[in-house]
Amino acid sequence: MDAVIIVSTHGSAAPSGAIGWAWINHAGGQFDSGGAAQGNDQVAALSALLRAIEAHPGSEPLLVESSSQYAIRSVSEWSEGWKRNDWRSPSGDPVPNLDLVQGIDSAVAERTGPVRFHWVRGHVGNPYNERVDQLAGFAAEEWAAGRGGVGEMLVPDAGMIPDAELRGGGFTVEAREVAPPLTPPAPVGTGAGRTWVSGTLF
Repeated sequence: MDAVIIVSTHGSAAPSGAIGWAWINHAGGQFDSGGAAQGNDQVAALSALLRAIEAHPGSEPLLVESSSQYAIRSVSEWSEGWKRNDWRSPSGDPVPNLDLVQGIDSAVAERTGPVRFHWVRGHVGNPYNERVDQLAGFAAEEWAAGRGGVGEMLVPDAGMIPDAELRGGGFTVEAREVAPPLTPPAPVGTGAGRTWVSGTLF
């Protein structure tokens, strides 16, 4: 059986209305981020889910994590009912953020391997969630300042995160270690003080 690909995602909204999204692959440290000049936190979180799925085609099982309950429930609980109701809510109203919800539904259907979504609690010491939070926040700040996004980059280890600075109108990305190398997640209740867990059943 193919190994499960685990990807953490996050969406961030700046006070100006600009948004940022990001994802990071737990295994190799590959990540991507971007954003838009206008949006909200729901749009940002759904955008992160969509970009993560699109970036990981293939037959391997894919687990996509997010700390947004709205995003996770939209695509794993509510979308089937919306689809049966011609993409309308039970009250008959159009589904919010329909383009993104339909985009995620199509991306999942087109992918050879299965996709599962997993909600994770934010700000509880999950290093993947914290890193992707930083990337999405940085992207939102750049879009708010009119400078666009970071773009796709590779870092050599999952324990690395980019230290990106704007220099001369272009991005110079340097990798620096900000934490010890990451270890595989352990089940809840094991490990010293660990309060987070990644897991799924396929």
